[in-house]
Amino acid sequence: MKDPQNLIVFHYHLLRGGVRTALLRSLQCLAHEGWPAGRRVTLVVGRAEGARSFAQTLETLVPHVSVIVDPRLDYRDTPWPDAATFSQDVRALSDAMLSWAGGSALFWLHNPTLGKNPAVTAAWKEAADRAWAEGFPCRFLYHLHDFPECGRMANMERLRRCWGEGGLLDIYPAVPNTAYAVLNSTDRNRLVGCGLPPERVFWLPNVLIPSSSPPAALPDSRRHAMEKALADYALAHAYVFHPSRPRWLLPIRLIRRKNLMEALLLAALHPDGPQMLVTLDATSAQEKAYADAVKQCVRQKRVPCVIGFGAELVGTAFSFEELMTFCDAVVTTSLLEGFGFTFLEGPLQGRPLLGRNLPDVTMDFAAVGFRSDGLYDTLPVPLENRHRVRLLDKGRRFAVRYAEILQTLSRKDLDRFMARLETVYGASSVDFGMLDFEAQRDLVGEARSGGLKDVCTAPMEPTRMDEAASEAFFARFGPTAHARRLTEAFDALWAGEHGVQRASTDRGEGEPEDDVHACLNALFFDPVYQRPLFGGW
Repeated sequence: MKDPQNLIVFHYHLLRGGVRTALLRSLQCLAHEGWPAGRRVTLVVGRAEGARSFAQTLETLVPHVSVIVDPRLDYRDTPWPDAATFSQDVRALSDAMLSWAGGSALFWLHNPTLGKNPAVTAAWKEAADRAWAEGFPCRFLYHLHDFPECGRMANMERLRRCWGEGGLLDIYPAVPNTAYAVLNSTDRNRLVGCGLPPERVFWLPNVLIPSSSPPAALPDSRRHAMEKALADYALAHAYVFHPSRPRWLLPIRLIRRKNLMEALLLAALHPDGPQMLVTLDATSAQEKAYADAVKQCVRQKRVPCVIGFGAELVGTAFSFEELMTFCDAVVTTSLLEGFGFTFLEGPLQGRPLLGRNLPDVTMDFAAVGFRSDGLYDTLPVPLENRHRVRLLDKGRRFAVRYAEILQTLSRKDLDRFMARLETVYGASSVDFGMLDFEAQRDLVGEARSGGLKDVCTAPMEPTRMDEAASEAFFARFGPTAHARRLTEAFDALWAGEHGVQRASTDRGEGEPEDDVHACLNALFFDPVYQRPLFGGW
């Protein structure tokens, strides 16, 4: 059996969602290129739900797939009683992790630093450190889909206060048997700038799987059937559905970073009053309060918007491809993305894209024909003084509390954040994405009453993709290219021995234990990355 003999794949769970889909597609791409042949693949997760179906789907392509379910790997919010108990649990878990190797092993870890369970974060780091110190034939690839330092105060608090007032300051292994993978080149540049060697930070964008093209037009019988299915769903869930209006599709889950209220504002300002279709409702407890508030607003204001029909209707009443054809445009108002599939899903299936640009993400697409000039980077809106005063006060209190939690920010970092707050909320107009739900709700109400049309404008030129651009995208981000990037990363990690350089920082208050983590905290300590909608304000 060739080295590494084992591929150990970790995520907290394999429930349906973004990481599961990305992971399954990656493994399928590797299988088609033959990489798993002669190796054992083990999935390690914290809960059983979804794991068996994932493995069964994979077994058609990858032999010798096994599943380990260890509840200690699942999400955990409850702090430990003291540091000693935490350390004992971490040691026991890292023992188990190293026992899973079964010979030479490559551990492919998805979001191990995210802050969903501090013991998991600490144990994977301890396992990597011990494997290096004791000469075990193991390598660790930290695949970072998201960063706890970016707009996730609850996650950071979980990491920093795992027991009483104490917690983790050191979460990124510096030993030479560990490397990192990120979804976009901006995040790669951040990690390299924070001291990780370039040869140990891999750009691994998600794979684009060519799908059957949506039909050019729906037969009247199918269109009427879809209208009826959506109308019935809307009636049953107290939403408004107008079949005769232009249809805007938001193929998203109703979570805060997707910023749905901005789409409601765009629709209110549009002369045709489009019908919005939002495929999925929120499922996590962390997002429930926001999702419920948005749905209440939609229902009370009788906004033409249907939310959450995807789970019930897509794949039964109609296909996703039919839904794409049924709609006139795809809309994105997201404030934070990793790979940025939200920008490609519509244009790659022939639908125009409207809404907000995220240059940190779309810069990777520009070289292969993605045009972002029809999208807007910010949506300036007038803001009542009471909201300015309130948001400034909330932002200042957030900054002080967040700095107390992090412990690694300098006075200079804090002063910089405060100055940015003054700039953002002191301007004559404020980006709609920098508002909290209360201010967004008031502006949507004003727009629906006929206000704002003369003072709030956004470019609404549809972004499209021609056939040549689509071919270029699949050549760069398709299955063959994806498998090549993965195998090159695996091979380079297995062959190389490069440590982490010490990051250059201007902390000025003593060097922190983990320069990479401290550096990322400083980089993301900005109102643009710690927006009111993200929580903690």
